[in-house]
Order: sequence, then C-alpha cells, then structure tokens
Amino acid sequence: MHSTRQRLLLSALLFAAISGFFVARFPVRPELAVVSAIFVLIFAAPSFLGVCRWLGWKRGVLALTALGLYAMVLETVAVKTGVPYGRFSYGPKIGTILFDAVPWTVPFSWTPLLLWAWWLGRGRIWAAGLLLVLADLTLDPGAVAQGFWRYAAGGVYYDVPITNFLGWIFSGTLGAAIASGLVSSPGREVVTVDTLPVSGLLSLAFWTSVTFFMGLWIPALVGASLLITSLYLLLWPKKS
Repeated sequence: MHSTRQRLLLSALLFAAISGFFVARFPVRPELAVVSAIFVLIFAAPSFLGVCRWLGWKRGVLALTALGLYAMVLETVAVKTGVPYGRFSYGPKIGTILFDAVPWTVPFSWTPLLLWAWWLGRGRIWAAGLLLVLADLTLDPGAVAQGFWRYAAGGVYYDVPITNFLGWIFSGTLGAAIASGLVSSPGREVVTVDTLPVSGLLSLAFWTSVTFFMGLWIPALVGASLLITSLYLLLWPKKS
C-alpha cells in the first residue's frame, strides 16, 4: 500500500477510534439516529468503492446489492423467528426500521465486515466465517451495551447468547460463499485488492474503542488483536 494511502488509512482509523470514545462517553440518543446512519455510510464507502473499481461498476453494484439483500433477508428472518442468532430486536438508534424488523443500514454495516473477513481469510470461505465470529465478539457486546439492539433472554457473554455466535458461523460462512460465487475469483486475487478490508477495519476500530472506553476488556482485546493483525498484513504484505 502506497505511503500516502497508509497515512490516510491510519488517519481514518484514528477518527473512527475517537468517534468510539465519544459514543462510549455520550451514548447516541434515538433522536440522533440519523447521525449513526451517516457514520455507517461513511465507513462503508471505501470498501464499496473498492469493490466497484475492482469488478467494474455494473458488476460491483450487482455484487454489493446481492450481499446487501442477503443481509436484510437474513436479519429480518432472525428478528422474526430467532433463527439463527436467538431472539433479539433492534433499537431506534441506527436508522429507520423496515418491515417492523431491521434498520435500513444493515447492508452497509454487515457487508463491510464480510469483505474484511473474506480478505483477511485470503478468500477461504471457512476462514471468513470464523473471522466474522471473532469480530462479533467485539461488535455485539458494544452494540448491546449502547442499546443498538438487545437479546430477549440476555446471554453469558456481556448479555449476548452463545446462539448468536453459532448463528454468525452459519451466516458468515454462507455470506462468504455467496461473495465467492459472485466474484468467481481465487483467493490470491482477493488479497491483492487492498481496499476490501478498509471499511471493516473502520468498524472494528470504532467498536474496539467503544468497548475499551466502556471497560469491556475482553471485547476490546479481541478487537485490538484483529486490528493489529489486519494492519500488519495490509500495510506490510509479504513479497511474492
């Protein structure tokens, strides 16, 4: 990655971490949900643009649309039935709720994490699924603590049930399989697209900061480990 782009990435990650600090100290009020939605869109932009430049605009938009629809359908089913994550519901803090189930921002928050995991997993579907579960060990506790969503019966891991993480293995692996099918690209080519993980890294930086400043130490440690590993591979790739 070019040195100028490295500086831009590190600056963006710092901005995301600072934003996480303020959210941890001054939780988002429901009437400011539009601000949360704007941040979701801003964070999603780098990887979404990267996909379109990589695949071409037509194919890129189609791929992102397919992944976004997958996320919306899956989350709607999950809210309505409890499968595969367990019974949960979204709060009013991250955008208007559609279908009496999920906020419209879901495709813009979930897809970047999938692209990050797919890139870090070197295009391997099973690895992307496992990496998404690890990311959720940071994301879910922070989001629950902030009231973005809640589980009806709570859970043993910072009020998040184990069923949620089992569900993420299923949804993440299937999502990575869909992404691979849409792109039909070998893992080596996925790795060369260094814009793919950027939006997911911004999300990780934000939630790692939120959990750290809320004193949720295990989620913060997991998030920091994922960030450090990803940045090492992104900024200092091995020469082939």
